Amino acid sequence: MKKRDKREKKKKNRGIVDFMMVTNHFFHSLNEWISEMNDPRNQSYITYKQTDLAYLTILKNVCGQYTMRQMEENFNEENCIDTLRIMSGNRNLEEMPHYDTLNYYLERLSPECLAGVRRKMVTSLIRGKHFNRGRLQGKYWRIIIDGTGLFCFHEKHCDNCLCSTKKTEDGKKVKLYYHKVLEAKIVFSDNVVISLGTEFIENENEDVSKQDCEINAAKRLLARIKKEYPRLPICIQGDALYATEPFMRQCREYRWKYLLTQKETRQKNLSEGFEWIKAGGIEHYPGLCKENGNGCYANHVEEVAGKQEIMNVFEYEYESRNKEGKRRTIRFQWITNIELTKRNLEEMIKAGRGRWKIENEGFNNQKNGLYRIEHLNSRNGNAMKNHYLFTQIADILMQLYLAWNPYVKELKQSIKNTSSWLLESFRRQTVTKEDVQYITRYTTVYLE
Repeated sequence: MKKRDKREKKKKNRGIVDFMMVTNHFFHSLNEWISEMNDPRNQSYITYKQTDLAYLTILKNVCGQYTMRQMEENFNEENCIDTLRIMSGNRNLEEMPHYDTLNYYLERLSPECLAGVRRKMVTSLIRGKHFNRGRLQGKYWRIIIDGTGLFCFHEKHCDNCLCSTKKTEDGKKVKLYYHKVLEAKIVFSDNVVISLGTEFIENENEDVSKQDCEINAAKRLLARIKKEYPRLPICIQGDALYATEPFMRQCREYRWKYLLTQKETRQKNLSEGFEWIKAGGIEHYPGLCKENGNGCYANHVEEVAGKQEIMNVFEYEYESRNKEGKRRTIRFQWITNIELTKRNLEEMIKAGRGRWKIENEGFNNQKNGLYRIEHLNSRNGNAMKNHYLFTQIADILMQLYLAWNPYVKELKQSIKNTSSWLLESFRRQTVTKEDVQYITRYTTVYLE
């Protein structure tokens, strides 16, 4: 495509207007959900509605504003105020809220309120049947769980901090205080992997005998997901950390399926049992997936390994070349309680390899790409959580916008450049009455 053609294509992209249209199409009640949150402020002294502050935080994220000061400087435009007035529905909005006002609100707002808004958004997408084709075996919604670090301090930040001691290069011991989070993301399609649940990994107080950990947080997170989505058919995915019988037992009690990475260091008896079965002779299936690799499986390996929970094991391997041109064998292995057959083996392999989506399209993009979730927007613990949850809500809207936008793929535009275009559109584009009609009327939205 020539540069002139790219310019012509870019003119057709309405930027912030299209973003508002996609948001209204999928979540036309979003303003009501935000307004229904329990407002912690004194109602006699407030100037801005909750929708004003919520959309300001969402726009901060989708427009790639990493810091509160950056947001303050770039959003100080008349067009920004006019557009925010339309989005929030507050006709009396005269000025853009100051970031101190925003942080004051987030310091007092309960994170459960934002989690409730996100739950309504996810439920709306599931009930809308937009992504039914993305279910495993046409039935199970894949939910991938994984943990990541958010903030690290050399001094104590709060009583809820996790603590560890590390050695520096010169041999000195340094105490570090940090915050972590466990995230559950639901896979709607290859391009849409959004936040379903969040569990913050933190100590109840400073004097705990044993620190909180990812496994304990996973127990709490699974219990919350079961409570919020009691009838949803789910297949839980995770790395080898979760390949334990207590975790599988919890999934079984919830009537869920699981698909977990298997490593010899985590389940030695299971690995030895599977190798023993392979040595006795099992059928291998070549030509699977895009690498044309080999796959094999064995059901109920737990009977050989002396385990109680169902452990069907399957394996996939293929050859590739490294940078020096030398051949190497790449091998993957998984555990599941789904009965394996020749027909579903390739689908299960693709699903198992898709676990990296939470690391790449989830945490990697949010840390190093668009949102920079490791940047500290507030030192207040409650505000830190709310900033993170608003990022997850903004990411839902951004992923849907990217999945719909027909120009991003044609122009081969990166997420960062798309975000920059949204910022430019938000600052410079006047939203007309015709644009408002385009946003609010029913429009057919096709997703990839």
